[in-house]
Amino acid sequence: MKKFLICFLILGFFLFGLNLGYSQAKSSSQAKSSQEKKVTQTNEKSLIYYPVPYIPVLKDLRYIADKSAILHTENIVTGMLVFKANYNAKALLEFYKTQMKNNGWREVGSFTSTITFIAYKRPEGNAFISITEGAFSTELRIVIILRNIKNVF
Repeated sequence: MKKFLICFLILGFFLFGLNLGYSQAKSSSQAKSSQEKKVTQTNEKSLIYYPVPYIPVLKDLRYIADKSAILHTENIVTGMLVFKANYNAKALLEFYKTQMKNNGWREVGSFTSTITFIAYKRPEGNAFISITEGAFSTELRIVIILRNIKNVF
């Protein structure tokens, strides 16, 4: 199971790298400003928002634009969102275990070492959540690969 998860993670990052290069070559500044606008738009009545479909994010997390990128084609959304937080890793882990299930995701694997990594699946695609607790803040990385998604941006 661990070998499968590691291979799946490597494949996801490889696909992300290919898509990131294409996205940056196509329209770097346009994609970045579009993504920054989307990430900052929130519903003030809720503690969470959805920068991409089905992926909840706490409003008080700091979005790290220079480490993040999203590619949106006609029917695929893929990329990585990076956030910094003043939460401990355990609190973020519990938030995602609950909220991802509430948004229709099924956990397919996880491991914890110096980072916590959780893989999720739903009919439209996959999501990978990585949580790394540092001395002064916690970093959250969300890698997504969604298919057949239209009109999200």
